[in-house]
Amino acid sequence: MSRWLLLSFGLVVFAFPSLGSAREPRTDHPLVSPYEGSTIKRKKTLEFDEYQAFTGMDETGKTPTGLPLEGRITKILYMNPKQRSILEMFRNYEQAVTQAGAEILYTCNQKQKECVERYAGPTLQKFSDIHSISNLDGRYLLAKIQQSDHTAYVAIAVGPVTTSVHVIEVKAMETGKASLDAAALGAGLEAKGFVVLEGLYFETDQDTLKPTSDPALAEIAKLLQERPSLAVYVVGHTDGQGPLAHNQNLSERRARAIVDALATRHGIDRGRMSGHGVGPLAPKASNDSESGRALNRRVELRLSPLTAPSGA
Repeated sequence: MSRWLLLSFGLVVFAFPSLGSAREPRTDHPLVSPYEGSTIKRKKTLEFDEYQAFTGMDETGKTPTGLPLEGRITKILYMNPKQRSILEMFRNYEQAVTQAGAEILYTCNQKQKECVERYAGPTLQKFSDIHSISNLDGRYLLAKIQQSDHTAYVAIAVGPVTTSVHVIEVKAMETGKASLDAAALGAGLEAKGFVVLEGLYFETDQDTLKPTSDPALAEIAKLLQERPSLAVYVVGHTDGQGPLAHNQNLSERRARAIVDALATRHGIDRGRMSGHGVGPLAPKASNDSESGRALNRRVELRLSPLTAPSGA
């Protein structure tokens, strides 16, 4: 029986179904079948997030370079079968990717120090969440697969013990969700006095709003335009990683950036809005896990005392 990986772009499901349970089933991604005998150690899927695809190091050799991607992200860590070399497994993955019509964008061999000169393991873990390549050995490839208007990127890293398979299915952020709907935002404010604003995206560790935030901003503006007596606080929150003062400052700058965008792009009176940041001081979940930290990184819209009473 052939041990070659099977890769068929036609099997990719672009319906992007929502995750149905907290414990994700340990199944292979439909785009990539693993090397025969591999077993899943860990799997994580995010319906929409950002991903930095590793493409080497800069000229100094100290800073990773990457291809920024957004879409549905699946990360699977496989345990390698015994008595199979890194080279044998990697060549099978590489050939299967090529035969599927993918464009290989980048490859490296850590045994020759092509990926990272020093500390390859920690560098790739931090940059792309790749846990398979060691400081001394491992091979990596990044490939792009295009079919009609569907695009996917596949990052495969074969290490001494494990193999990382990351699939990024590029897609636009879903809009029209309740959290992005002006009526639902208003109902949430009436019921609880605050709502979490989904769909607002910033550049990493900056207060610059990404263009993908425009649909959410438009719905917030629509709410404020339809309810001229409404006054609100925009409150930024961060997770618990990093210095407290930095996080508080960042969360406040982001909240004020939203206020500024609503005023300058949509004509909302600044007097009805006030931006504040509380950093990590009001968490919704534990900061001990990535899922908890993701819940803590948020922006809320809260009723201000300046809001006129209903019917006034």
